Amino acid sequence: MAAANVRSADDPDDLPDFSAPWKSSDVVLVVEDQRFHVHQNILLLWSPVFEKMFGSEFQEKNKNEILLAEKKANEIKEMLQIMYPSLEEKLVTKDNCFYLLRLAHEYQINSILKKCEACMVSLVKEKKEDDLLEMLIYGQKYQLKTLISACIHEARRLTLKELKEHGMRDQIEPDNYVQIAEGIIKQHEERCKKVKGSSLKEVFCSLYWEKETTDTFLNRLEKDTTQKIECNSLADAAEHLKKLKTAIETLP
Repeated sequence: MAAANVRSADDPDDLPDFSAPWKSSDVVLVVEDQRFHVHQNILLLWSPVFEKMFGSEFQEKNKNEILLAEKKANEIKEMLQIMYPSLEEKLVTKDNCFYLLRLAHEYQINSILKKCEACMVSLVKEKKEDDLLEMLIYGQKYQLKTLISACIHEARRLTLKELKEHGMRDQIEPDNYVQIAEGIIKQHEERCKKVKGSSLKEVFCSLYWEKETTDTFLNRLEKDTTQKIECNSLADAAEHLKKLKTAIETLP
């Protein structure tokens, strides 16, 4: 019955599940209560850490079974399925990239590290990840320069209040924090210049193009103390816009 689960031995289109011996597998990784039948040469090719495990300085050299303590079986399986060739490629996704990044860093598997970083960068750029600062901290921890740059660039859409009150703010490296703060301020300055150089009618029309109601916009201006400090013209506009609300409705 066990052989029926070893799809990788007979069908290369399927991802291997490593649940039983297959294709001359010669070593077993023991994780939690599961055993993964793998090939020593595959592990050596991918990971210098595994290479050391089979070297003279490690007691695992002459063992057929290697215990990977404090690891999760499902996560190790995902990592192995990326390492093994298959016509059905195992993808790095939002669901698995975080723990795969951690494992790839521990076992020094650079190719998986790059795949994880590429996945995270796409999540940031496509705005599929809400917590940019948490992603930035991941990038800092694992020294992922491309991810760090992407997070700093996208974090300009945050407010200074969101930056200052974030629960992990103290973990942001000083240089990165300054770049984000300067980017936010620059964004505000650009918006202020745009408002100052526009006619009231252009400002009103832009509100409709952004699909924001007049009441919502007025309330936001009145409550946003950051904008009042950095751009007094917006604060002044907030006081006068209420008087012109009727006129707004008649604009083409």
